[in-house]
Amino acid sequence: MSLDRVKTCCCLGALIGASHNHIPTFPFLALADQGVANGTKHGDGAGQNVTRLITSLAENHTVDSIHIIGDLSYADGSTQIWDKYMDMIEPFASRIPTMVAVGNHEYDYTRGDGSKKDGSGIKTNETFHPSWGGSGFHDEGGECGVPFAKRFAAPNNGNLIFWYSFEQSLVHTIMLSSEHNMTRGSSQYKFLEADLSGINRTITPWVVVELHRPMYNSEKYATQDAIGIAMRYEIEELLHLHHVDLVMSGHYHAYLRTCDGLYQEKCSNGGPQHVTIGTGG
Repeated sequence: MSLDRVKTCCCLGALIGASHNHIPTFPFLALADQGVANGTKHGDGAGQNVTRLITSLAENHTVDSIHIIGDLSYADGSTQIWDKYMDMIEPFASRIPTMVAVGNHEYDYTRGDGSKKDGSGIKTNETFHPSWGGSGFHDEGGECGVPFAKRFAAPNNGNLIFWYSFEQSLVHTIMLSSEHNMTRGSSQYKFLEADLSGINRTITPWVVVELHRPMYNSEKYATQDAIGIAMRYEIEELLHLHHVDLVMSGHYHAYLRTCDGLYQEKCSNGGPQHVTIGTGG
């Protein structure tokens, strides 16, 4: 059994392949933080360049699926930018499965009065604003997850498009929301715990967890570091207990690959490898 770990794919993200007992490799491509040229920009942005590269890979059957791990369009409430983004990704999203995770630009907003629910079914006065998150959980465009939830679909085994899991070939992938409550006892934590417990590692020996904000990163950014530390406090033990192989994130517009087996800030300690791939645009 072998995992062809993470290969950098130009400046785009990561190309991952898994093989088992000589079964052909199953490659998928992951990226985050793509964006699209909008009213404040002119000409052809990096997001379009990335789309052309992904489309070429899809046409050549180089990859079997695409994972976009949050901060897709950066529309921040502008419907026309969402429309431009959907048109932009159509050449590859219409050819191969394209799975998405929610990012802060799709979801975060200031609290409402609770008279309505956001796109994830949470009352607007109950959205997750932890004290340790500072301004990091309510500083974006206020989309409440609505445009995101109306444009993408996911398996019906979690909470709509916000957290869910799926299997392709030898890989079981769990999509989480770093923008929602994942503390012990929360609905998302219970989903993650149950999903990890139910994986048949004979059928899908490789387990990947994807969420927009990284649990580990090397950049000194106090408010964001606090969020990563808090997420580790809540779910890192679960990932270690169930031998998750890989955790992929974005948010930081950079590339980072940790040592293998990372757990409690120690390498070769039985945990997953963590990869930040916020270079999609």
